[in-house]
Parts: sequence; structure tokens; C-alpha cells
Amino acid sequence: MMNGIGLSLTQPRGGGGGGGGLPQVASLVGFGDSITFGNQASDEAHQWLNIVSTALGAGTPLNQGIPGTVLQNSNDSGGSPRTNNGRDRYVADILGANKREAVAIDYGFNDGRYTAAPTTFNLAQYAMDYREILTGLIAGGYPTNRIFIASPYWISDTGLITGSAGFTGQTRAVFEQFVAAAKALAKEFGVYYPDVYAAMRDNGGASLIYTDFNHPTDAGHAVIAAAILASTQQSTDVPAGLFTSDSFTDPDGTIITNHTGEKGASWLPQNGYTPATPNGIKNGRMWSPTATGVYRVAADSVGISSANYYVEAVLTRVSVLAGDNVGVIGRAQTSANTLYFARYSDTAGGWQLFKTVAGSSTQLGSTIADTFAAAAEKTLRLTMSGTTISVQVGGATIISVTDSAIATAGHPGCRFGFAQSDSTGIHIESLKAALL
Repeated sequence: MMNGIGLSLTQPRGGGGGGGGLPQVASLVGFGDSITFGNQASDEAHQWLNIVSTALGAGTPLNQGIPGTVLQNSNDSGGSPRTNNGRDRYVADILGANKREAVAIDYGFNDGRYTAAPTTFNLAQYAMDYREILTGLIAGGYPTNRIFIASPYWISDTGLITGSAGFTGQTRAVFEQFVAAAKALAKEFGVYYPDVYAAMRDNGGASLIYTDFNHPTDAGHAVIAAAILASTQQSTDVPAGLFTSDSFTDPDGTIITNHTGEKGASWLPQNGYTPATPNGIKNGRMWSPTATGVYRVAADSVGISSANYYVEAVLTRVSVLAGDNVGVIGRAQTSANTLYFARYSDTAGGWQLFKTVAGSSTQLGSTIADTFAAAAEKTLRLTMSGTTISVQVGGATIISVTDSAIATAGHPGCRFGFAQSDSTGIHIESLKAALL
């Protein structure tokens, strides 16, 4: 069945193990704010939670949405956490006697709108408390393929400046940081991620919002439900050897050397590179304002117990920037400009593998032609196993060579070889490294 604006309200069912197809479930609990509660929907049948629950075969859901609430328990402008915040109530509301087979969470809309106490109530606290909730849910018995965390709902420009005390005057750029944080957390925990923000933006926008400029109409709830039913489970491949993981969850404008990722990921310029302006973060992605944005993970080399590991990054083409080249590095040495790197090069028109020894770079293997369109994502992996050095894109090996020039473990990292802006070029959305 179609909802009238291009999104299907029925989806194929499956086990939910890392791709399309949602699991049938016997029961469902929803957790969130007034939109989860169903404010401004004409009746329960038109609330997104009920639509989803019915489609998944769960019948009437347990609705634990509370209007006006936020997720984080940070101090607001009054010096105390806000009443009924999600972090403080999740154990009582969606675990124990209120645990159901699956849980659907949509929090961040009010967190993203709140502007009155930026030093205490902010994106970092939202991400930290959300991480605590997800950790608690998994420990409490929810499998990752029974957890849905949706992005904050889309909001109109008028909605950003309209609201009660403290919930006015937000910018879209800051609000969208909360959207990026929810996506990063879904990837980190390997749960379902419905991007309801993009679905609402692209399938009606302000026409889906009630006259209060915040709550969705029945049509808006239908779009939200369709986005959830069309969602996919994020990768649950968390290898035992994982020693670096970074989803770049930090406010826009954070410089990379002031940022720390989720696991063993603090950053230093690679030996031989001195960027005049450091790489930065925008919308949960790393970008480089210089052609020398080469950084290694300063991680605790204790986490790199072997030279046999891979470095993998999700590359997002924010816009086409002629001459751009971006990739990952491995076995990067701390005392010399010596490393392997794999990249996408606009100039070359495809994927390439290089070694750099004492500052001198040599291409290994041939360039593999490929196009990289605007708004596309590609997953690039550099694998180093003994003297076999290879490159994978989208899981397929496209380059494999034998080379013994760099044998010690070194460090993983990233390589930007062309000056970008925070809204142009290929940015790195996430990066991880794991032992083979």
C-alpha cells in the first residue's frame, strides 16, 4: 500500500540481520516525546507507532511517549535535568515489566530545539546519554535486530524559531547535528536506523506539519511510519579485533585533533604533513580544508598488536569537487612519512593503491575506474596481511599486490589530498580498523 506521497507502508519481512526486510514481532513499545505519543494525529490508528506496530504484526503497541520530554538528563537553564527525560526513565518504561519484543525510539527533536543552556545541554550530552540507553537495552535483553532508533523528525524553518521558553532560535545546521548523531549511534550499535528526517523533508516537508509548526499531521505520521518500515539494520559486524572506531560525532566546527572517537581514536597529523588548518567535522563527517590533511589515529599502539589489519571508511560524496582525492592509510609510521594508502581520485577517475616510503610515493597495481556521484556513499577498505596488500570497495577486492616495503604495524588513519570546504568534496563518514 502506498501512502500517497511515494513511500510504501508495507515492506517485506525478514530476520533483520543486516539488510532490508523487517522482522515480524509479537509486541512493540514506543519511546519518545509528543510525536511518539501521537499529538495532533486524528486518532490512534493514524499515529506512526500504531501504523508500524500493525504492519509488523504486533497489535496494539505500548506507547511510552511523553509530550515535551527530551532524551538527555543534562541540566537545563534552571540548573536541573528536565522532568521525565528519556535517560532517567528508560529502565522503568521499556525494560522489566514494560519490556516488549521490540522497541522503537525517536528522541532528539526536543533536544535539538533546546537552546537555553548550550554549555550543559548539548549534542555531546545527547549522544552520551543515548549511548547509555542503547547499552542498557542490549544488556536488558533486546537484540540489536529488535531496536529501531529513528532520526529526529524533520522541522520547518518556522518550527525552529517557534516554541516555548528555551525551545526557540535554533539553526538548521545545529539541529541536523542531532540527526547525524542518531545515525552514528545506530551504526555504532548495529540497530535499525529509519531516517525520518530525510523522509519528511523529501516527501512533503512543511505540508506534513500541523499549524503549531511542530507536530505532524496524519500525512506526516504516515511518512514517518513508512520510513521506519523501509529502514535497514546497520552493520552488526563488530569484529573481535576491532581497535579503532570513529563516527565523528561532535559539533560542527570541531577540529579533528580536539575530537576523540568511540574506540581508540584520537588524531594526530601524520609525520611529514603539517596542514595549516586542521581537518574538521561537519554533519558527523570529517573533511579537510587543505591538500595535506593526512592524519593517523594516535591510538594506543597497544591496541595494534599485529601488522595484519584492515582500515575501513565510509566515504560520502557531499558534492563533486574536481581534483578531489580521499582515502585511508595503514601501517603509518610515527617516525617517518611511511605508510600504505588507498584512495578515490577524481583526477585518475577511480580507485588507487600506493605506498609511501620516507616521503616518496609509488603506485601499486593499476587504477580501477569508477564513478562517484554526488550524494553517493562508498565503503573503502585497505587490507594488509603480511606482504599481501589489497583494496576492497563495497566488499569486493579490486586491487591486490605483493609488497614488503612496510612490515611493521604502524597506525591506521585517513588521507585527504585536495583542499575542500565543509560542503564540497568527499568526506569521511566513519572509520574503523580491526585485526585480521
